[in-house]
Amino acid sequence: MAEQATPNEDEREVVDLSRELGDTTEMSWRERWGGPDRYGVLLILILSTIVAAVVLVDGRWERLVAVAMVGAMLLFALRTSQASKGLQRSAIVAVPVCIAATVFATAGGGDSASVRTGISVLMTLLLLAVLLAIVRRLSTHLTISWNTILGALCVYLVFGMTFSSAFAVAGHVQDGPLFVQQAGFTNADTIYFSLVTLTTVGFGDLTMRTDVTRIMAAMEALLGQIYLITAVGVLIGNLGRRRRRPVRESE
Repeated sequence: MAEQATPNEDEREVVDLSRELGDTTEMSWRERWGGPDRYGVLLILILSTIVAAVVLVDGRWERLVAVAMVGAMLLFALRTSQASKGLQRSAIVAVPVCIAATVFATAGGGDSASVRTGISVLMTLLLLAVLLAIVRRLSTHLTISWNTILGALCVYLVFGMTFSSAFAVAGHVQDGPLFVQQAGFTNADTIYFSLVTLTTVGFGDLTMRTDVTRIMAAMEALLGQIYLITAVGVLIGNLGRRRRRPVRESE
């Protein structure tokens, strides 16, 4: 009986995408675009949310749409990465809270600065959860496919978004401005700075003012480059290869 149960345990630990995604002729539209491991769709959603965060910053409704797009991306990422049901339920509760808090903050009700800080903290935690969920899901792929590589690119961009949100938290809680060059900041400023730092372009038009945020920027640049050189490079070099299933000794 123990020997018969071992293969089932192994099958739960790895995912063979050549079987799951190989034949899409019998899949419904929902299964093709909203099923597990749809990292091409997720990559498009991430890029769309980044553009929205930069473009939709002027008015109340624009900010609301931008936050809603980020929330939809986060929920889709957790779903397609097959995150735990508890985490998905928590995100389903947290995203509407962020949207409602955004409406409250843009309306100028109460202590809007504290509300914005809370939104940034909650978004940072959600992005971290998505980051871990994608990495965990990619580690189960039995065959390294283009979908695996797209998932790795999603990790890279979510990593930049996580630091962007963390910079926003720092900007809300620290004394004085976030950047040396200007008094305030927007979501466009933090996402721009984060992506420029992540790619080590370093234009220098925006620089962090405090020691803590400067160290955060340095760590983002360092970890981002290590990730590209090691993780993504290794995946591309092993495209199409299958890794060994975990072997368990029978009792």
